[in-house]
Parts: sequence; C-alpha cells; structure tokens
Amino acid sequence: MHKASIARAAAGLATCFALTFVPRPALAEPTEPSSAYRLLVADAQAPVVRILDLPTGRVIGQYALAAPARLYAGGSSRHAYAVQGAAGQVAVIDTGITFEGHGDHADLKVSEPRLLDIRLEGPKPSHFNHGGGLIATFFDGDGTALVGREEDALAKGLPSSSRLVSGSAHHGVAKPVTADRIALSVPQAGESLPQAIELQTPDGRSSDRIACPKLHGEGTTGAFTAFGCADGIAVYEVRKSGVTARHLPYPASLPRDRMVRNLKGASGFTFLAGDFGPDGLVVLDPSAHDGDFRYVALPARRMHFDLHPEPGDKLYAILEDGTLIRIDPLTGAVAARAQATSRYSMEQGVTRPRLASVGPYVIASNPAAGEVVVLDAETLAERRRITLEGTPFDLLAVGGAGATH
Repeated sequence: MHKASIARAAAGLATCFALTFVPRPALAEPTEPSSAYRLLVADAQAPVVRILDLPTGRVIGQYALAAPARLYAGGSSRHAYAVQGAAGQVAVIDTGITFEGHGDHADLKVSEPRLLDIRLEGPKPSHFNHGGGLIATFFDGDGTALVGREEDALAKGLPSSSRLVSGSAHHGVAKPVTADRIALSVPQAGESLPQAIELQTPDGRSSDRIACPKLHGEGTTGAFTAFGCADGIAVYEVRKSGVTARHLPYPASLPRDRMVRNLKGASGFTFLAGDFGPDGLVVLDPSAHDGDFRYVALPARRMHFDLHPEPGDKLYAILEDGTLIRIDPLTGAVAARAQATSRYSMEQGVTRPRLASVGPYVIASNPAAGEVVVLDAETLAERRRITLEGTPFDLLAVGGAGATH
C-alpha cells in the first residue's frame, strides 16, 4: 500500500460488520479477566461437527448432521452455522461463548455448546453471510436467498416470506450491507456464476447494480462490502447519505488472467485480502480511489488462506508442501513460517487443509492425518496436534477476551 493508504488503513475502525468482537477490559469495578476460545471442525466425508476447547484441546461437543457441512460465523461468537448443501439445510450451533457489552467493558459468559433445533431450509444452500443484524443464506438450487434478522431466526427460524429471488438457479450470493439493503447476485443465462451484483430491499426492490462477471467471493471491512469479479472488485460503501456503488478494476501491475475468488476483510484496519491465482494473494484498500492493490507472490501454490479476524494484521497461507506462513498484509513480507502438515496433491478432488484463526491461535486442519494443528498466531510455534476421527476439514474459530464478575 502507499503511505497514505497505510495511514487510512491504520485509522479505519471496524463497524457493525466485524466478525469477532474483542471487548475492552473493565475499568469501573474489580473483575476477573478471562477468555474463551473454541474451534468447530466439520468432517469432509461424515455428517458431523465437533467443537473443541482450544486452550486444552479437549473435544467438548459432537453433533450429528444430515450431511457434511461448511462452517460460517454469525454476528457474534455465540452462534455458528453449518451449511449442508447436499441436505438442503443450515443447522445452528450455540458455541457457548457470549459477550454482553457494558460500555467500558464486556462480560464473558461461558456455557456448554449445543446443537439447536432450528433449520434454515432450501435447495442446495451455499454461501452464508451476516451484517447489520441480518443473516442471509443463498440457495444455488433455485437462486433464492433466505434473509432475516438473526435474533428472529434463532427464536423461530425464518419464514418462506423472507426469501429474495434472483431470477434463476446459479452459484450466487446474498450479503447484508445494511439493515435494509442486501447485495444479491444477478444470474447470467447459461452460466453458473453471476454477471452482476445489485442491492435489494426485503420487499424485493432493486437498485445500484454493478457489473461483475464471474462474481465469486465476498468480504466486509469497515463501511465497505466487496465482491470478486473477473475484471476487478465490486464495492458498496455505507455512508450517512446512503449506500454508494463503484467498481475497482484490476490495475495493469497485477498478473494477467487472474481474479479474486475469495475475500477476507480486516476489522481493525480498512483493507481486504483475496486469493489471486494459484500462487498469489492480493491486498487492497477499498477506500482508495484506485483500490491501491498490492500483489503478494507466494513461494509455492496455496492450499488455503486466512486473515486473523481481530484486528486483521496477520495474513496466513498454507502452501502445497504443508508450510504455513504468516504475512504482514501491509508490506507483503513473510514474518514467520512453520511446517504444519505434510505435502498434499493439488489434483482436483483432493481434500486439503484449511485454516482458521482467533485470539492467540491459528489452526490448520490436516485431513490426511486425521488431526488439527494448533499454532501460536504470532510466532507459528506449534502448541498441539489434536487427533480426531474421520477426515477433519472445515474450521471455524470463535471467542475472545472479556471479564467475569
């Protein structure tokens, strides 16, 4: 990034879209500082999700689902969503970690995790998102999105009247931008990926369409919500006057014939990180007029990447030889490295490691070895390897620091 953009990034504070809430310590009355961190692990082959206590490595919950799942965070550490495409449903897991804000601090409450009875249903659910107090599940099977207030969904599920219609089945996305504006993908005839993104209100009125060929991947940082396109990044910005829309083309300085397909947004800074080809990442500042794109060349092909959720100053990538690297996203320099797994084939259809991070931890799944590897988020020193049955694959790490009275 340019110096001006680095200054903007350092000044950018996370808004209501932050995925992880790390509260300030109490100032008013004596409290006992505390923290809680948990890891959800979805099996690649079996319909099961396990939840682990990260400080001890103990399995504290195991839940049978209807099909193998992908894991997504809700609006806080409290709830996680298991999207089961093959079963046409989304299950909700109470992680047992709750933060209650009290102005100058937040109280931490820890309880046993549990699988809730709620199911959000539709044909072939894929992307799940949250923002502005809303949650949204996109269903590839019919091109609809189930959208509603998260607290309503947790109380009684969402009614069929909460569905937005894109027009036809496709691999799309619905992403809440504000409490009354949802970015919904626009399908293209004969293509599986969308051609554009537009804003819709809960009653189906659309506006602010942005052309976005082959749209795939979304992320939020501060007031900005962005989507990966074949020719650049589509961006919505929330301002006091409303939501503005624009398109940031990839600059000529980036490698040609590549595109962003997955995006992660920082919370303590204003920037996004995305994949860019098999051996590269890109970091961009959506507040800059040109996006201020920075390309990060990796030493080998990437299996997965992750951006630490709070404050977003650590970018991780696990490479095909099993090396995990930590990258400074503002400079692109590799700050630490460790051998997390053995080498994996990059052939199509191979189940490869995935990453997650929270607080002092970064975690890699190791499907071939039936384990998850827990490392220090800063140094990448190995903390422990946890053996699990089956094929541990998708990960979601939740939690934070708070206070207990």
